[in-house]
Amino acid sequence: MSKLRAGDEGGILHLAPVSLGSSETVEIPLRFIEIQGRPHILYAAEAPPAWISWATAARVRWRIGNQVFVGNASPVDDRSTLQQVVLPQYGRQFGVERASRWFGLHVGCLALSGATKEPSYYKQVEALFDHAAHDYDRTVESDRLNLHLRRVSSEILRDLFPPGSRVLEIGCGTGLETIPLAKAGVNVLAVDLSAKMLAELDGKARAASVDDRVVTRKGSVGELRSIVSDLAPGSFDGAFSHFGALNCEPNLDGLPATLHRLVKANGRISLGVLNRTSLAEMVRFAAGMRPRRALARLRATLPVAQSQFGVLVFPHGPGQVRRLFWPFFAAEKAIGVSVLLPPAHLGRRLLRHPELLSLLEAVDHSVARRPLFRYLGDYFLMQMVRR
Repeated sequence: MSKLRAGDEGGILHLAPVSLGSSETVEIPLRFIEIQGRPHILYAAEAPPAWISWATAARVRWRIGNQVFVGNASPVDDRSTLQQVVLPQYGRQFGVERASRWFGLHVGCLALSGATKEPSYYKQVEALFDHAAHDYDRTVESDRLNLHLRRVSSEILRDLFPPGSRVLEIGCGTGLETIPLAKAGVNVLAVDLSAKMLAELDGKARAASVDDRVVTRKGSVGELRSIVSDLAPGSFDGAFSHFGALNCEPNLDGLPATLHRLVKANGRISLGVLNRTSLAEMVRFAAGMRPRRALARLRATLPVAQSQFGVLVFPHGPGQVRRLFWPFFAAEKAIGVSVLLPPAHLGRRLLRHPELLSLLEAVDHSVARRPLFRYLGDYFLMQMVRR
């Protein structure tokens, strides 16, 4: 990183989540000091600001004057460094009394490190999921709203792919769907962009003694054709991609033809897609008098600050997916997932009321396949058959 001057713009940098093509970039102005060539920013540890969650979860962009950098924000956990190096320098630059007034007695600190070249979209997605891989299962399994998505997915896949099937999974992550399928006797070729997600899956497959039924390959949705170029036409009985992988691909145009070549005649695919019209999300934000946020998914791209993924994503509607695939696959059925239940990132308060949550889960299940409602979930699952 080139030499920075903490005095630029009065010692202020502008921090933002990394997103591509977003017209609504969120920039947070923050005072900083430079230590060993790295900007350091402080915050009140007793009541961390909202931006801490996205700043530490994925790559960030910051601007100092006309210089723009992209990199990572790392917590400064060493108390001696914080007390003996960071706080004294911050006090000298901004004043001890003001620092105490701004942050209180308990101070947190992030150190920024990066370069001026912004990574590609795929590198951003890969870095995000590499970062999340180690704790991914625990994050999902400790959240009942996330588990609801997985239960619905497991039911669909169990009915769709009988033991002995050979299936292609696109965006397998750590194998939350892969491992149950393999245990049921299904052979899975699992593809994901994140090497660390695939490493977690490989370890789980060995631990469950199903590694003979799980093969992993690395790559994005857009690279699928080259990833499986060695496989003959009709190599799979079916394929699926659930919960987000297709929404992290800027261009899906080539996917239907690739799947058509790989899947046998009359084989079925299941697509789980982040929906453009989430009833629960729209009601939540409309009730809070935030109409632009309520309608955010109707745009072609969903910016980082409005995305539950931590990167820019591309929501799709059921009609859009049906039209994209119709020359190669015929739509058979669609199911809404989390129609009345809020998306996991918006439902934290609901987790405190398990009885209400159980009621909403039951009602959600009853409306998931009904006309109109099946197209209003946080996600929709669309089953198609090869033409």
